[in-house]
Amino acid sequence: MEIQKGCAYLGIIEPHEYDDVKKTHVYKQVLTKAEFEIPESKPEIEDFSSVVMQITRKKCKLICGPLGDKIVVTGTINLNVMYTAANPQQSVHNVHLCHDVDAFINIKCLEEIHKSFCGCCDVKMYIEWADLEAVAKRRIKGCFLVLITAKCKSVK
Repeated sequence: MEIQKGCAYLGIIEPHEYDDVKKTHVYKQVLTKAEFEIPESKPEIEDFSSVVMQITRKKCKLICGPLGDKIVVTGTINLNVMYTAANPQQSVHNVHLCHDVDAFINIKCLEEIHKSFCGCCDVKMYIEWADLEAVAKRRIKGCFLVLITAKCKSVK
């Protein structure tokens, strides 16, 4: 089962947002996969209508390792999937799903005297690409390309 070609994916980074990303000092891309179950209280999926996505950064932590400084980042991809139900009496439904993303990003812009993470880096997460597929009437597989950027601010 595949998403219909007209299905809209909303929440993917827009081309004009890349201008800011290009100015950042460091970035990392992470490919993450997830499987979701449609709750029993919802009807089975026939086809997708739209997918609205938002990624929220939850935590950042600076670690100083033997191979250099890294920021460990945790975020959540929130999905609102609108779909046509297999039940003709209940045609359009939506389901809220979420998937956690954990990654790290190498940074080389911190000086020795600023080894504590005190807001000296502006860390952002974006959804660069997504693909959802209904693999069964109640199961969805998702694949997401997440872009993580860190722009070091001057610390005085």
